[in-house]
Amino acid sequence: NMKKRLSKLTALLLSLTLALSIVPVWADSPSVSVYLDGHFLSHTDARPYILNDRTMVPIYQLAQALGCDVGWDGATKTVTLTRAGDTVKMVIDDPTAYVNGKPVAMDVAPTIMEDRTMIPAAYVAAFFGQKVEWDGETRRVYITEDKSVAEGSNLEAWALPMGSMLAQLDHGKPDCFGLYARSVAGIGLSNKLPYAECRKILSSSWSIKNRDDLIGTVISMTFSGHNDNFRGMAADVKLRSQAEREAISAASSVWPLYMWEYTEYVDEKWGDRGILCWDLFRMSNLVQWGYTAGYITYEEALALIEPAATLLCENFSSWEEAYENYLDGYNWWARNDVLGKDIWQTSRGKTYQTIKQNYGSIFQDSLFETGVIPLPGLSVEDVIATLPS
Repeated sequence: NMKKRLSKLTALLLSLTLALSIVPVWADSPSVSVYLDGHFLSHTDARPYILNDRTMVPIYQLAQALGCDVGWDGATKTVTLTRAGDTVKMVIDDPTAYVNGKPVAMDVAPTIMEDRTMIPAAYVAAFFGQKVEWDGETRRVYITEDKSVAEGSNLEAWALPMGSMLAQLDHGKPDCFGLYARSVAGIGLSNKLPYAECRKILSSSWSIKNRDDLIGTVISMTFSGHNDNFRGMAADVKLRSQAEREAISAASSVWPLYMWEYTEYVDEKWGDRGILCWDLFRMSNLVQWGYTAGYITYEEALALIEPAATLLCENFSSWEEAYENYLDGYNWWARNDVLGKDIWQTSRGKTYQTIKQNYGSIFQDSLFETGVIPLPGLSVEDVIATLPS
């Protein structure tokens, strides 16, 4: 994947050189704006400027928005950027970068200006799989995910509706892969950049603290999640008398009496499918949080969601049916007393209706007829192979 990115980098930077050739050099020139995912990347304590026809940005401004870990070695003046298993090293005033240990010549070197480390935006973005465009009239640099790696696949179209519930509840955008615009901090994110909030969610709610944790959790829970617990309880329900149920619930602080009947109801309603969507949908959230957090690439996120999307397609025929299964699964897991109630009038049922009203275009039932179209160049097995043995 890095080889493909480096080959694209040469052509990309050549075109940017031509586009920027009319730009006056250095910081006294008019200001330059950087946009990530279509949103202004707010300045920290230094504004971007042009140096040798390249837009220089403060290291943390761009790197952290992309989900990079940033290291600094003062003795050697070396900047280390790590994201999704890739490592880029750059030395101040040295135009050679090292991408996963391989030298790559740049036509501008990182520099220190007024005690701030400034890095060439186009190179750093391209090293990490981003597409870079320059608008000379507005003096804007536009950085977006290079999604050409998924050309022909419909995995993003599966991932968006699967992850839309938590995207809505967590102040994200159901129609935005990654759940948030990566450059935008907001009240819903405790005014942090999304990469930091996504890392917090993964750590606090899932005990996921790095790339390996994330990949391992997605792989294991796609095939063995809460649905296993439900299936076990559904089998146990059939063996218990009413007296036994009452005694067990009386002694339990987490299993109310009404859950025996609700478990029977859900089991009879869905049969072998159980509460499958409750597990599968959350795998979409995990890979999207992981992408925004900088633990996995866009391409890897799609590859990881493929098994869940395939199971979903094999077991359901519409988003309405799949979400009804999800709602039953959520209410079972949350121990909500919803038996006999309209599932669409529950809290998350109403949230689903709101999402459909505002983002209806992402719910394409035709996907269930088309099926899952994998990525052309990366499989889930390839991603698993990157884990330490």
